[in-house]
Amino acid sequence: MPVSLRRLRVFLVVADVESREFQRAALEAIRPDVLLADVSDTDQQPAALIMRMRALPGCAAIPSIVVTADDDHGARRRLLDAGYHEHVRRPIDARAFRQLVRPSVA
Repeated sequence: MPVSLRRLRVFLVVADVESREFQRAALEAIRPDVLLADVSDTDQQPAALIMRMRALPGCAAIPSIVVTADDDHGARRRLLDAGYHEHVRRPIDARAFRQLVRPSVA
């Protein structure tokens, strides 16, 4: 059965210093169902990013998915240990994404 994401509130997190304050305010107002963090290969702080998000009020338990171009098992393990629930390699397949967030909408 196809999963509808129509009412799902996904919050896209970017590793951008200039948008941190906006992200904080938006997270507090929106209360998303899923955090989706797209981090670049050159970003050295994906673990720090999720720790900052987790420290915000009401954000400790929000399911989170990190998207990278890295498919190294060690990198995946570090990202999951840092607090992300799932790691997805680019490009994202829409069907696979729906399956990942299915528990959030059930």
